[in-house]
Amino acid sequence: MVTLIEIFDSLASGVIAVDLENRVAFLNRAMCRRLGVKAEDWVGRHAAELLGLIAPRLISAEEKFVMRLGWQQDPEAKLSHQLEWKTDDGIVHLREDSGPLRSSEGKLIGRVFVYHDISREKDIDRMKSEFISVASHELRTPMTSIKGSVDLILSGFAGEITSDAQELLEIAQKSCDRLIRLINDILDLSKIEAGQIKLNLARMDLTDIVQRSVRGVRQIADQAEVNLRVHRPSDLPQVEVDKDRIEQVVTNLLSNAIKFSPAQAEVRVDLTAADGWVQCAVVDAGCGISEKDVPKVFGKFQQVGEKRKGGTGLGLAITQALIQEHHGKIWIESKVNVGTSFIFRLPAATG
Repeated sequence: MVTLIEIFDSLASGVIAVDLENRVAFLNRAMCRRLGVKAEDWVGRHAAELLGLIAPRLISAEEKFVMRLGWQQDPEAKLSHQLEWKTDDGIVHLREDSGPLRSSEGKLIGRVFVYHDISREKDIDRMKSEFISVASHELRTPMTSIKGSVDLILSGFAGEITSDAQELLEIAQKSCDRLIRLINDILDLSKIEAGQIKLNLARMDLTDIVQRSVRGVRQIADQAEVNLRVHRPSDLPQVEVDKDRIEQVVTNLLSNAIKFSPAQAEVRVDLTAADGWVQCAVVDAGCGISEKDVPKVFGKFQQVGEKRKGGTGLGLAITQALIQEHHGKIWIESKVNVGTSFIFRLPAATG
């Protein structure tokens, strides 16, 4: 009869189990090979003892690998992290998935960590991003030229045009604008994912950025007959951010909120601060997003809900990436036919 140990030892992914005192309870064969150890030498020892063996192999010294103790604050948490592991042949990318370990009676007895080699997926993702970036660069120049030519013809530079020709040219102009926005969004996302984006950080009041964004979308809001309002406390801490990138974030959230709001509705920006964070919530009273669609909201090329209204499908993916680049958090709260709140937090500036 096949035993559980034989099953785990047959896996290509490394597995480590620890008990509630963070002592090593099990190491499978794949994990032993990666660490260069024997399981019998480590079972019963505190997992923190592995740190001296593991730390030199990690690209980031801040990574704790098996010794992550944050889970002990929430033993029920299911966590996932990515690690870069140095070998003689180069860098290996690992994904660490961990979750509670239970007895047959359902009692919590420890935690299990599984390490998957995702190096191939990383290489494919890198090649895909490089291809998209190169293709987008090559597309932007001819698209800009086409748009410029169409704009000149519509302005009368080449002489008078018929009403039929003008209608067709205006369609071409709008399509060019949309393609250029898509290309720019793809390039933005590619730079962020490749770690090539450089943030010009400065301390400032988030209110100033929000008010600039509100002024930028005011015309769109007026055309949609949507009211804009900003709420802020009198003692809002400053944040250290790239003002242009955070303005891009707020403008995108406001544009989405306006787009999905009915006439005479209000879109509100609420600024608050607590526990070392400055929070910004963009709140609308639109159609809302169903619970099943919420996880898709920040995906690439995703447009959720029944009332889809154009766009590139990359704006929210870029928004999330920019907030993460600022070491912030972003999430969504929504109810169908009630409204949606996009909320992000940025660390308050210290010192």
